[in-house]
Parts: sequence; structure tokens; C-alpha cells
Amino acid sequence: PPFTFSYSINGITQPSITTFLNPYIIESSQEGGYALVSYSDAISSGTVSGNAMITIYPKPIAVISTIRDTINAIYPSLQFTSNSLGNIIQQHWNYGDNSPSEIINNPIHTFPLNSEGLGIPSTYQVSLIVTDNNNCQDTTYKNIFVVNEYWLFFPTAFTPDNDNINDKFCIEYSGIRESTFSFYVLNRQGEILFDNNNPTLLKCSENGGWDGKDSEGNKIAPGVYIYELYFQEWDGWKNTKHGTINLIR
Repeated sequence: PPFTFSYSINGITQPSITTFLNPYIIESSQEGGYALVSYSDAISSGTVSGNAMITIYPKPIAVISTIRDTINAIYPSLQFTSNSLGNIIQQHWNYGDNSPSEIINNPIHTFPLNSEGLGIPSTYQVSLIVTDNNNCQDTTYKNIFVVNEYWLFFPTAFTPDNDNINDKFCIEYSGIRESTFSFYVLNRQGEILFDNNNPTLLKCSENGGWDGKDSEGNKIAPGVYIYELYFQEWDGWKNTKHGTINLIR
């Protein structure tokens, strides 16, 4: 060493290269015929022989397709489809939720659930690595948003007469910040007869509900009573609701 050589691409001679490396590797992204033009070491020049053909294969392009990118926490499952370009032979999916990645075509994935079987509101970055028949790869990403949309079921009457039919005033809800919940029942004079700050104690699905008694455990007389309800949705919106409840015995 040092070694000095030059080569041509499609007949066009490139600038000479001097190096102490042996072998010396040429990295190129230009397609065509390559030929050694000249060669010498520190002592003398030598004869030349050598050529190669470089073919550039088109790179695959990874593309993730979904019907939507925002899904409801009530059913946090989504179909993923690869619309990738190229002769794809493998799809490698990672869902960004600490679940195992999968080598699978066009999967249906369910994002993490809480103890109530509902999705956990969050943003998940899903990645897809595709591999083509030349073992070339490409990666793409897509954000999926799991949201806890607000809804509230609130009855207007109940019959606490111990016949096991509609005996309790109970509610169902989704998308409520439970720590912000306040519920009051008042008579027409504005006196608070019953209050509750824990919505899970009023949920129908939890066998909860209000039994028509005041805060001291006394049965409230049949009649129409006023309720006031305060809470925040998951995204911070404040709600105030007023109305009447018909207590029938």
C-alpha cells in the first residue's frame, strides 16, 4: 500500500481512489456496468481485469390502512391492513401498547382493557415493517387514538316498593371523570335529601343505585323531586344537569 485505482460506470471513468484498505469496498446506488480501468500499488502499476453489473431493485414502501384512526374505548379493536407497495412477503406489526409484536397479515388487534373491560384512553403508535422478496425492508408508523366518549343513561322514575322491579334509581355512563361526580336529590324547598359523590355506587351494572331513602335512612314520601348532577368528561368538559325524578311507591 497505498493502492491507487480507478473504475468506470457505464463507460465513464470515475475519479481515482487511493487507499490503504485491502479489500476496498465500493458502495454505490447507481445502476449499470462497472469496470476496473487502472491499478497501481506503491511500487508499480499492474494489468487490470474485472467488471461487475449492479442492478437496483425498487424499495418496498410500507403503508398502513385502517377504517379510522380514532376508536371508542367501549370496543377498542381495529382491523389493520397493509397497502404496501412491492412484492411483500412478510408483515411485522408492533402495536405500541407493550403487547407482543406479530408477524401476521392484516391483523385485528384489541388495545389494552381496564378492569371493567373498557379500553384505556391513550394514543398508541403502531408500526409496520414490510419485507419484500429481495429481503429489502421499509417501516412506517400510524397513531391510533382510543377515546372514552361521553354518554349517560339517567332514568326519570323508579318504584322502591321491594317488588324487585325498578326498585332502585340507577345510572350507566361512560367517559366521566369519576372524581368530579356529584349528585343531589332535593325537595321543592331546596333541601338536600340525598347526595352521592361516588358514581360507581349508583351504577346499574354494579347492582348499585339509590333506594329512595334520605341520608339518614328514612323512606322518602312518593312525589316528584329535583336532582342536580355535576361532573367532568374525560377531555375536561364540565357538565351540569338539572331535572326531576318521580319516586313512586
